[in-house]
Amino acid sequence: MSGFMKGNAVKVSKSGMRTAVAGVLLSVAVATGGAVVAGPSAQAARIVETANPNVVIIELSHADTVTAAQLGAGHVINAVLGNDNWGVVLEDDSRYRAGSYYRPSKRTIWNNVTGQQVISEAAAHPGGRVVLAVYVDRSKSLNGQPLWVQQIW
Repeated sequence: MSGFMKGNAVKVSKSGMRTAVAGVLLSVAVATGGAVVAGPSAQAARIVETANPNVVIIELSHADTVTAAQLGAGHVINAVLGNDNWGVVLEDDSRYRAGSYYRPSKRTIWNNVTGQQVISEAAAHPGGRVVLAVYVDRSKSLNGQPLWVQQIW
């Protein structure tokens, strides 16, 4: 996850951070169809503090990831952010890595994988899960994306 940690630290007030975290939790709850908050087999998502107050890292457990996949939470990512406004970090053996290509307009390597594919693939692996990096200040994010989703297994 070192890619999530880039950037200089910026001071944010405690109330500002609380507001940001509340917004992130609400976003995750919406994005997972409530799985993080109310899913029957879901556990609490883990929020990881970083040295960079512009990013909030949210780790879903394997159970949360499976529930999110079953609820179609990945579709919400594309519905809310579209295909061009979020980023993904795929595992080395992801079946979707082969679809990566250089996109000159974005000046970066791109992949047309959907949020649902990313989450479902992670859920299908033993212990597989996803980690979300939500950038409070989009201008400080990696390639200007407000959300990054990373697969881990």
